[in-house]
Amino acid sequence: MNSKQLQYFLTTADQGSITAAARELDVAQPAISLQLANLEHELKTKLFDRDFRGVTLNAAGKLFEQHARIILAQIFNAKAELMQGEMDCKGKVVVGVSQAACNVLSAVLLTELEHRHPGIDLSFRIGPSHIVDKWLADKEVDLAVRYHQDGTEKGILLLREALSLYISKQPKNPTFSELAMYASIPFEELQHYEIFMPDEKDALSTLLHEQAKKVGITLKSKKAFGQLMTTLHYVTQGLGLIIVPSSATFHLELSQQLRKIEIIQPNIWRDVYLHFSEKSNHTPAVLAVYELIRETAATAHANNSWQGELIDTQYVRQPEIAIEAMVEG
Repeated sequence: MNSKQLQYFLTTADQGSITAAARELDVAQPAISLQLANLEHELKTKLFDRDFRGVTLNAAGKLFEQHARIILAQIFNAKAELMQGEMDCKGKVVVGVSQAACNVLSAVLLTELEHRHPGIDLSFRIGPSHIVDKWLADKEVDLAVRYHQDGTEKGILLLREALSLYISKQPKNPTFSELAMYASIPFEELQHYEIFMPDEKDALSTLLHEQAKKVGITLKSKKAFGQLMTTLHYVTQGLGLIIVPSSATFHLELSQQLRKIEIIQPNIWRDVYLHFSEKSNHTPAVLAVYELIRETAATAHANNSWQGELIDTQYVRQPEIAIEAMVEG
């Protein structure tokens, strides 16, 4: 039994016909018939007397109607209280993020907060991974999206993001001409190309150099510009290569300014964590942003903006079943 069935039941009772209820609810008539049949099956009794004029409640239906109206009223009141709680959720929340994570999270977070929690003042502190770690350690942020777990902060593993090599659709460097046709490249082959790298303290640089050491090669690194988006612009012009997660590049792939080359043998991954700061009690505003980041990460993974393996599945949406299609089928 669910609230939709109760709503369909009460509307049908009020309208005196399934056809009229369908018009009132703007729902296909077969969908209402199916839900009412499911409800009667669950209750193991008929609720309506049916004739050519329509439907009327029988004795069991009249008894159930009283309970149905009470249940729906309680659901309405619960929702109203929750909405009021969301409106009362106020305060400033500071989130520390890398430029790549900010690229995929910030716009959605700000838009959703405007609708759900207009009283929350959200701001981002954007920097390299080691700087984000420092902000978290110094308690300068409330939450942080970071790339390792050291056991000192409370956090959750969001996803294991895939790292790929990105190249312009029209590379201008002759060295990249053949590479531009590759769909994948073994990690060992990266030693032959100069690749933009962030500061050596950055988690990405550390991960790549550690992997290079494991396979016995040395990567030719080219110092990246101060801002990731500046470096990516340089790459889109066909003048360089970069290894980053899809969160940094999805908009450029959609506009066909960059092309992804999968790194294989082995594939390269890094873990993405969402951490609380230990600086204070978790306020309702901080908790609301924390949950919304989890939800946004799941949505970004679902629409392929953040590629890899989703670990935190709390907000994974299940496929919706079209009742009308089932009935018609």
